Amino acid sequence: MNEAVRKPTLEMVRQWLPNPALWLGVGSAVALFIAYYTLFVDWKDKWFEWTGYYSHGVLVPFLAAYMVWMRREELARAEPRPSLWAFALIVPALLLRLLGYLAPSSTISSLSFLMLIYGITAAVWGWNFVRLLWFPILFLGFMMPLPGVLFDEISQPAQDWSTTVADTILRTVGYETRRVGNFIYIPGGFDLDVGVPCSGFKMVVSMATFAAFFAYYIGTSLGRQLILVVSAIPIAILINGLRIALIGMVGTKWGEAAGLKFHDWSGYLVLIVAFAALFQIGRWLGWRR
Repeated sequence: MNEAVRKPTLEMVRQWLPNPALWLGVGSAVALFIAYYTLFVDWKDKWFEWTGYYSHGVLVPFLAAYMVWMRREELARAEPRPSLWAFALIVPALLLRLLGYLAPSSTISSLSFLMLIYGITAAVWGWNFVRLLWFPILFLGFMMPLPGVLFDEISQPAQDWSTTVADTILRTVGYETRRVGNFIYIPGGFDLDVGVPCSGFKMVVSMATFAAFFAYYIGTSLGRQLILVVSAIPIAILINGLRIALIGMVGTKWGEAAGLKFHDWSGYLVLIVAFAALFQIGRWLGWRR
């Protein structure tokens, strides 16, 4: 009697219990959160700091999750093949995390985070899943703040190019400007100091992030996807230069207060224009969706 009752009961428990791979995945996620908690806090602080350089970062995990959802049919067909070779990534990743914590270096820890995600994916589901998800995982890199050296290498040229574009536009429409470095003098008008916050770095990074997602979304060839991503950089610089020029025009025509007010809200306007330009390029490249 007891044996007859026990067998159906055990069978019911097995049916209710999730797949062991799911438990392993959940456990890995919890361990990942604990191991990288301080890094996540650093990222969050960068995402919400007043400069807004990495404000796009908070959206990146959701965009990456949508990329994974786009591959749901292929993932459903794929057969899990957990691999012990994944520890060739997991162990170095954990050592890098320890080094990044002790140094401390958020750059090293960020690199180890990506390595560990790849390693866990291979360990739990297999390298065939890594092949399906390599780009959504790599895309998570867009939420990570750049190291200071790389930030300078991008922001300084962007600052110079944006100033050049703005000065060229102002001269083209009839303003007699005088440029000194990244400062544009408009005689009798609203002078423009193109500092790092106005360099276009924020737009370049935001546009590159969106372009990478959009290129994956439209489903065209790899070559055309690369063209779309690369095109985001000149678009961002040109649009940012246009914004700077418009600030100068508004400030010169309607006064300093109007120029400053336009400066505060025009960033959203030009971002819409930049995204619209990117959408159009996507259509030219054969947007399939």
